[in-house]
Amino acid sequence: MEKGFHTFVPSQFQPGLFLDVTVKPSEEFEELDVVIVGAGPAGLSAAIKLAQLAAEEGRGELRIGVVEKAERVGHHTLSGAIINPVAFRELFPHVSTEELPFALPVSRDRMYLLTGKRAFPILTPPLMNNDGNYVASICEVVRWLAARAEELGVMIFTGFPATALLVEDSKVVGVRTADRNRGRDGEQLPDFQPGMDIRAGVTVL
Repeated sequence: MEKGFHTFVPSQFQPGLFLDVTVKPSEEFEELDVVIVGAGPAGLSAAIKLAQLAAEEGRGELRIGVVEKAERVGHHTLSGAIINPVAFRELFPHVSTEELPFALPVSRDRMYLLTGKRAFPILTPPLMNNDGNYVASICEVVRWLAARAEELGVMIFTGFPATALLVEDSKVVGVRTADRNRGRDGEQLPDFQPGMDIRAGVTVL
C-alpha cells in the first residue's frame, strides 16, 4: 500500500440501528423478484425503470412489487413542489411535456429578505433559479407514476406498511408487513388480518 493511503470498507463503520427491525422469515410468504418499500416518487421511478430495463433486455417480465403504507397512492404525499423535468424526460422519452403530471411552468422567481415589518427583494442565487422547471402537486405526480408503473406490470400493494426486514443467513430476503385491523390496544378485531411476508431477490428501501 502506498504511503499516505488507507483502505477502508464503509460497511465496517455502519452504525447500528436504534431498534430491532429484523425478523426470521415465516413458512408462508409471497415471492417476488424485487420488492420496493414506499410508493413515493423514488420508489415508483425505480420500479418503472426496472420494468423498462427488463423489457428492453428481453429478460421477460420481472415480478416487481411496491408496498405502500397509505390506503391509496398519494394519500401521504400532499405537498406541492417545483420540479425539474429532466428525470421525467429521461424516464419517459416518448411522453410530451404536456402529458407529464405538472400544473404550470415557473414563470418567474422572486426572493425576499423578511423582517418584522418589511420584505426586501434580493438576488436569486443561481442554484435556486427555476427557469425551465414546473409547479406540481406531489400527490398528483405519484398517482401518475403509479398508473405508468401498473401499465408495465408492477404490482402496488396499498395499505401495507412494511414493519420489518426478513433476514436469513445475515442477508435481507424481503419484508414483513404490518397486521391489519387491530384495536387501539393491539387486540384483534373481527376483520383482523395478520401481516404477510414478501420474499424477494432484491429489497429496495
